[in-house]
Amino acid sequence: MTLWQIGAIAFGLVAYAVAWSWGGRPERLGAGVLLISCLLSMLAFGWTVGGYAPASMVLDSVSLLIFGWLCFRSDRWWPFVATASGVLTVLMYMIRLLDPAFSQYALVSAHVGLEFLIDLALLLGVWERGLAGEPPAARAAWAEAKRATTTRKARRAKVQPPDEPKPASKGSARNRSERSRNGGGN
Repeated sequence: MTLWQIGAIAFGLVAYAVAWSWGGRPERLGAGVLLISCLLSMLAFGWTVGGYAPASMVLDSVSLLIFGWLCFRSDRWWPFVATASGVLTVLMYMIRLLDPAFSQYALVSAHVGLEFLIDLALLLGVWERGLAGEPPAARAAWAEAKRATTTRKARRAKVQPPDEPKPASKGSARNRSERSRNGGGN
């Protein structure tokens, strides 16, 4: 691995941590997808078939589909940047498949550059969300969980019947004292 690739991984991990901590739900989803993709691509890095990297192409294609879906499900701009970068990345893999003269060095360099772009767009999306005054998803999720817990507790308190005294068994001391007061019947 080159110093440029190590820097890209370090920058990406910082971006994912910031997005997870201060981002909204789309940023957290994007950070999770990118982190999983980063970890899986490190595993698939050495797996090549005839000079091609099919595992990396599949990982980047799945990321492209997820970010494409996120474009239409959120009101953020950065998933469009991530999707466009994903399209360019998958296009580079296709060019490499169609033209063996396209060097692996050019492919890896462009891939690292586009990953930097995606990570930077994610960071800027978190920054913009903060400027808009939206609360981080982490705080909102905890507040929602707390609200659900208190609602559930209140609902249980209303639904449960008050504790009723249990009927005494026939041979208990209470029953014997009641029988003796009532005339000693069986």
